[in-house]
Amino acid sequence: MSSKAEVTGRIAGLMQLVIASSVMTNERIARSLGLNVVDFQAFGYIARNGAPMTAGEVSQQTELPTSTTTRVLDRLEQRGFIERTTDPNDRRRVVVRARPDVMAGAGGGGEDDPYRGILDGMNRVHEQFTVAELEVVARYLEAVKDVR
Repeated sequence: MSSKAEVTGRIAGLMQLVIASSVMTNERIARSLGLNVVDFQAFGYIARNGAPMTAGEVSQQTELPTSTTTRVLDRLEQRGFIERTTDPNDRRRVVVRARPDVMAGAGGGGEDDPYRGILDGMNRVHEQFTVAELEVVARYLEAVKDVR
């Protein structure tokens, strides 16, 4: 049986490989959509949020300076990935949201989804594990997702 130090070392090495693979995959997908990787990641935060977000909320989620966030949102809007609207709860605020038609092709699970192949591969891997094992993995990932 492995020691905790051996297992955590193995996990650390594997996480580095997963992160590197994810960075390269996101770069490739961003290019295929005509975006740079920062804009693509910001779009991902907006799309996953589900609800409209203010520029400040996007800045906080992405950890980008507000001036950079403004330029990112400008580019995403110009390219048709997001739309800006007045906040229905506070007419003084502007919020952004991912356009539903873009969501259908960029992460919505349809045939045009650039993540389709990745999701299919992950589903094949998931089939190799019990629900209990997947619960442990999910719990671990939830615990480390915000480590910076």
